[in-house]
Amino acid sequence: MASCDIIIKDEVNVKINRLELTTRRKLANKFKYEIPGARFMPAVRLGRWDGCVSFFSMGGQTFVNLLPEVLPILESSGYDINLSDERPPLNLSFDEVDKNHLSNKKWPIGHTHQGQPIELRDYQVEVINKFLKTPQSIQEIATGAGKTIITATLSKLCEPYGRTIVIVPNKSLVTQTEEDYKNIGIDVGVYFGDRKQLNRTHTICTWQSLNNLMKAS
Repeated sequence: MASCDIIIKDEVNVKINRLELTTRRKLANKFKYEIPGARFMPAVRLGRWDGCVSFFSMGGQTFVNLLPEVLPILESSGYDINLSDERPPLNLSFDEVDKNHLSNKKWPIGHTHQGQPIELRDYQVEVINKFLKTPQSIQEIATGAGKTIITATLSKLCEPYGRTIVIVPNKSLVTQTEEDYKNIGIDVGVYFGDRKQLNRTHTICTWQSLNNLMKAS
């Protein structure tokens, strides 16, 4: 029976060693997805790229959240699996918030409620407390529901444990999020374009800027 080693590097990344080439190809194809709009990109038009990305590399790198789908494939392929979890213990403890959690702050001049204490809405309190209870959860929140103030509150609550990075889809949301963070007195910087403020407690960036930073390093 063939053996493989699954190494959980951190909360996101996994490395799987000693897989046969055919197994790696099978997994790479299983988790291969076409990027929306890729057919319009020059590299695809010129035939240099198929417009797809795979969340399982030929080198055996993948992600923690894919393990429930990866493991059955390895087991059905007859692998004896050795698991090594290198994640350091992380003990997070948060107290639940209520609508008055930010009431010591006031909305700034120009805001609809300028001068009034910041009061969280009931559904915002519910979302925040769900995240505090299950930090790796995913929640769907409607447009205009105040996602930025929710994120800012969560960032503030994380300060005893270190710094945070907030990833948004475009540059306009970078500046909007920065403004909301400043409204409640949070030490915040941004990373995009000519602004590269990595020395702040909290950093806001786009995924494109983060990807470029990772490539540069």
